[in-house]
Amino acid sequence: MDSERRNEVRAAVRERAEETILSVEHRWEDVTRLDPVTVSLLPHQEETFPESAAAFYDELYPYAAGAAVTDDAGRLLCVSSSIRDEWETPGGAGEPGETPAETARRETLEETGVECDITGVLFVKVMEVALDAPETLPIPVIGFTARPTGGDAFTVDELETHDEITDIAWFGPDELPTEMREYERKRAHLRSLVGGT
Repeated sequence: MDSERRNEVRAAVRERAEETILSVEHRWEDVTRLDPVTVSLLPHQEETFPESAAAFYDELYPYAAGAAVTDDAGRLLCVSSSIRDEWETPGGAGEPGETPAETARRETLEETGVECDITGVLFVKVMEVALDAPETLPIPVIGFTARPTGGDAFTVDELETHDEITDIAWFGPDELPTEMREYERKRAHLRSLVGGT
């Protein structure tokens, strides 16, 4: 691929990433943008520079969204993922025709069995996906806040047949696993709900 075509692909992907973030900022107030973070692809993903923006989204996704769902006791709903082998909040890739908030609600239900309403935005950031060194392409990540509105967390038996999730738990601010991504931000959010600092 020549450099002109690479520049076109890079510009298209960057423009769509910024449009996604701006749409969230337009809809919600007080949206905090975190610093971008460079990430490596998972072992099964192709590291070569894509032929087009569409090819990039086919291999990966246009954005990711998740929900920091908190209950009345100020606990955060978390999942343990077999893909990353760590605790995280529910979330995943956006699908065609969805808004980021719809993605966060769908992913929460699919990963936990819990239905939720989105209440705000905890953060937005950009994952710079490392491709052909030194190339990166952006994927926006939107972390929403939410409250549970129905459904029941999956049982142990239901989790045994889940494709991605191995465990579900509710953690208070002092129980939150420290290796969780955006730990400090999520812990501060929980503390604000229970009146702590």
